[in-house]
Amino acid sequence: MRFAHRAERAQDAASEIPAGAAGASHEPRESASEQTLLRKRLQSAAPDATPEELTALADAFQELLAQERRESARELESLSAEQRALEARLAAVENSRPFRYARALSKAASEWRARAGQWLLHSPFHGAYLKLTRPAPFDRQYRLWLERERAREEREAPPAERIAAFHFRPVFSVLMPVYKPPRRWLEAAVASVQAQAYPHWELIICDDASGEPWIRDYVEQQARADPRIRFTGLSERGGISAAFNQAGRAAPGDYFTFLDQDDVLPPRALFYVAEALQEGPADIVYSDEDRLSPEGERVAPIFRPAWSPDLLTSCMYMGHLFVVSREAMERAGWFRPAYDGSQDYDLALRITDAPAAVRHVPRVLYHWRQHEGSTSARTSAKPYTHEAGWLALEDAVSRRGWEANVAGGPRRNTYRLARRASPQPLASIIVVSRNPKLLERCLAGIGRTTEYANREIVVVQHRTGDDAEMDAVLERSACKRVTHAGHFDFAEMNNRGAAEAAGEVLVFLNDDVTPLSSDWLSALAGQAFRPEVGVAGARLVYPSGAIQHAGIAIGIMDGCGHPLRGAFAGAYWHWADVTRNVSGVTAACMAVRAEVFSELGGFDRVFPVNYNDVDLCLRARRAGYEVVYEPAAVLRHDECRSRAPGTTHEERRRWRKRWDAELEAGDPFYSPNLTRVREDASLRLDE
Repeated sequence: MRFAHRAERAQDAASEIPAGAAGASHEPRESASEQTLLRKRLQSAAPDATPEELTALADAFQELLAQERRESARELESLSAEQRALEARLAAVENSRPFRYARALSKAASEWRARAGQWLLHSPFHGAYLKLTRPAPFDRQYRLWLERERAREEREAPPAERIAAFHFRPVFSVLMPVYKPPRRWLEAAVASVQAQAYPHWELIICDDASGEPWIRDYVEQQARADPRIRFTGLSERGGISAAFNQAGRAAPGDYFTFLDQDDVLPPRALFYVAEALQEGPADIVYSDEDRLSPEGERVAPIFRPAWSPDLLTSCMYMGHLFVVSREAMERAGWFRPAYDGSQDYDLALRITDAPAAVRHVPRVLYHWRQHEGSTSARTSAKPYTHEAGWLALEDAVSRRGWEANVAGGPRRNTYRLARRASPQPLASIIVVSRNPKLLERCLAGIGRTTEYANREIVVVQHRTGDDAEMDAVLERSACKRVTHAGHFDFAEMNNRGAAEAAGEVLVFLNDDVTPLSSDWLSALAGQAFRPEVGVAGARLVYPSGAIQHAGIAIGIMDGCGHPLRGAFAGAYWHWADVTRNVSGVTAACMAVRAEVFSELGGFDRVFPVNYNDVDLCLRARRAGYEVVYEPAAVLRHDECRSRAPGTTHEERRRWRKRWDAELEAGDPFYSPNLTRVREDASLRLDE
């Protein structure tokens, strides 16, 4: 009984051995250090046991652990075998003739629906179409998301408890210029600041010569009740920048934030910004936002990516809530009246002329009121804002000495920065193919559409044994030719093509891709030739015009996915048509400088079919390069015409093992408020 009691205590001690001590090896014996650890645990559990008893116990436990490992290894191997068999059966089904026919019919139906939707959208019936397809589902989904967020806040510790633990309690100066405001809206804006859970704020209201005495009377009345509120004013109309600057001169805070006279802050807005600043100081902090309908309902959220310098050169994506440190504000020289209407955009560009600490809080911390005179309701309400933003961006390009032209973007208040690579480098277009019809169409499209003259084409021919037609296509073309025999290995074939290429820029292109814009190669080369850029990718569309690729997000689907694949736009993700930084782009059309490709070691052959392109992009980012999505390069992609679709369990396992930390953290350029289990960029509701 004494020995049995010791055994029970020893078993408890053995259960405390760290997982690493037991090891993952299939060997039946422990290492010397693990044996020592086991004996020490047993000794502490049974201090009066004899050495012989401890040895017997240790041997018994070692054998037990070894047996459990052997059983686990057998079970794992059995599961792996079943997984491989299941994948083989699924692949056989997916590539069977009936399934291919069904997939083709489904694709044709999807294309028809997409084309019909676009026709209705631009037809005389577009109003009815929008009413039927958009408002109710989007608003209903957002209401569900708001309920989820309220529940999340209720589960959090109260702000007062968390503020007590803050090592830094910044003072926020909330600057509010006003000009003939509706009283009810001004009162709501002021009340929203007074209701802040974070107490270290001050509100400075500057009247831009409204000529309405009630404004001063109202603000001074509020100031008597709360000395954190102050009033100042301009004697004559100065505009929004002058009013902001006047308010700022009276504000001693550590950080400045900006509130329009008709908008409101949620109660925890400043608290969440202060919480983010516990990670360290920042030059700029910005958040997500939504809008207040005329009925007071919260609608139309805008979810933003993390700091994206290329997106900032496409639009003032930071929007509201926009918070700037005093140091950054003074370094930039405050607002400039010449850019009124886009004064915040001009300020953000000037602050980020040099490396800056920019932080995103992925919470809705600002409610932008919709009304007739607001750009939240109609972007055309203030047309001068677009021109002011254009001037601000042109000034930034000049200051920074970039070789680029500013052009209008896909919608108002967005822009395209057309980068130029000068002198024009040789671009090597590398195409892997085993299908003569696809290759011939691809080569014809390049020749017919591409204005970029300094180029060569390298075709990596995947020999299949029946190559006469492919040989004929290649003999008619002026391409370099590389042959590859054996199984389909996308990484290896592209690496071999790159080794034969003479270009300074390598452009990897699928044979089922056709250029649609004449400047596609100029746009990609201009991005890829920037010294800070490692990889640049294009906008790929289906024949219907729907998105096939607009940048890749990691941490969604099977480790990575294409947000908005199959859609024309997103209800909650608004960045598919503007240049921006991304975590990855597809090698169906990808540009990279030859020196960068060599530095990174090319595509990793551990990913022969899938993930090799995103793996290259993530390694580029790890090496300090940016990955950029360039929507001005538009090409049609007939997806999976080059090879059969699908990924294997082994590829997914390798991918997750290599990038586990990044996948767990989530994609910085894809909002954590959006789903990770689909590619439709819908709201994250039940994950």
